[in-house]
Amino acid sequence: MPKRSMRHDELINRLKKYGIIELKKRGKGSERMLYQEATKRNYPIKCHGKSTEYSVAVLKNIMRKFDLPEDFLE
Repeated sequence: MPKRSMRHDELINRLKKYGIIELKKRGKGSERMLYQEATKRNYPIKCHGKSTEYSVAVLKNIMRKFDLPEDFLE
């Protein structure tokens, strides 16, 4: 499991490998939606720019929501 936070742009690059895209026009205010076409799942995250840092708890929730493997963030 990850032991550090991750920046927004790094997270989006890793998620693209699993078919998860960022919907910039969806969500309210500074919220962005992560969407996986294969499973039709989405997950809202806060984004205040490319340098937004996500905590380990948020990263674990994303992994759980999209059924990503344990080594995804290592």
